[in-house]
Amino acid sequence: MSCEDCSDAARKINNPKDLANAMCFLNERTEAKTLKYLGYGSWGEPFSQMVNRKGWNDLICNYFACRTCGQVFNLYAETYHGSGGAIAAIDSIAGKLFIDEFVTSQIDED
Repeated sequence: MSCEDCSDAARKINNPKDLANAMCFLNERTEAKTLKYLGYGSWGEPFSQMVNRKGWNDLICNYFACRTCGQVFNLYAETYHGSGGAIAAIDSIAGKLFIDEFVTSQIDED
C-alpha cells in the first residue's frame, strides 16, 4: 500500500552501519514531515533517545506511518547477537504501542 512518498522506506538491516543509516533516514523523513512517528513497541525505546545519543539498546522496535497513504512501518532490530532487522511495511501494529513525543525542529501538526 506504499505510495511515491514512502516506497523507498523499506530496507534490510544487516550490520550496525545499516542500522545507523536507517535511523538517519527515518529521522530525516520525520523532520521533513513525510513520515509520522507513532511510538515504540513493548521491547523498544523512544526513537528520540536513540537518535540523540551514540549507541542503542539490544532490541529496537519503533513505528512510523506515511503521512500521505497511511502505510505503517516498523523499525526493528536485535543488536545484541547481531541478527539484524529491517524497516518493514506492516499491515498493523502487533502488541502494545507506547506513545512518546518525538520532538522535531518544526511543530508537528496533523
